[in-house]
This record gives sequence, C-alpha cells and structure tokens, in this order.
Amino acid sequence: MKKETWKTVIQIVISILTAIATSLGVTSCM
Repeated sequence: MKKETWKTVIQIVISILTAIATSLGVTSCM
C-alpha cells in the first residue's frame, strides 16, 4: 500500500472513532 492510502485510511478511522465518541458522549449526557 502507498503512504497516501495509509493517510486516507487513518483519517477515515479517526473520523469514525470521533463520531462514535461523540455519540457516546451525547448519550451519557442525556
């Protein structure tokens, strides 16, 4: 795999984790 591909994959994973963390945070606050 190219380094560019890895950067894209990492960005996608981070965005997914952020979305999950945000949803969990909102759920716990509710």
